[in-house]
Amino acid sequence: MRSKRSGRRAVFVILFGMIQAAGGFYAGAGTLIERTLAFVNRKPVLYSDVMLTRALLQLEETDALERTIDESLMFDEASRLLNDPPSEDTIARAVLALQAKSGPGFTAPALRRKALAQLAISNYIDQRLRPLVRVEDAEVRKAFNERVVNDPQAPSFGLVAPSIREALERRSLDQKIEEWVAALRLRVEIRRVPPRP
Repeated sequence: MRSKRSGRRAVFVILFGMIQAAGGFYAGAGTLIERTLAFVNRKPVLYSDVMLTRALLQLEETDALERTIDESLMFDEASRLLNDPPSEDTIARAVLALQAKSGPGFTAPALRRKALAQLAISNYIDQRLRPLVRVEDAEVRKAFNERVVNDPQAPSFGLVAPSIREALERRSLDQKIEEWVAALRLRVEIRRVPPRP
């Protein structure tokens, strides 16, 4: 008797998973709980994750979907290449920060997935991409000279050089991240699920 019950439970779990993967799960009365918006290497990109991205970055849904796809790509790569998982305390702090920024309405699993992704990606960027960023003194001087041409009242070079260097490093790092994501998109299969009629 017990084996029949556990067998039915296993069938229910499998069917529930198939319903979710096929495109969504409804709680009755037409209320959408979850659905799949895309697949990245056959892994689902969930509606709740896209809505969380949308809330955090103040994006339209289509832009939030693309950002969530990029995040999924980066997380897969970072998880594969880095071995040090974050501590539970670090994850808990990241979840609280996301919860405060996103507002109410997001589940603990969605917040945890987002926190894990962001922590892994940040770690990867710090270890793999940031060391590649080099800003020469000549670039800082050139940026300062361009600023002085536009603003003769600009502060002295010594005062603004650190902030100019930081801005140039940030721009260079952003470019390296964009190149990384573009390379990842070329190597993987991305399939968007058509919207329901």
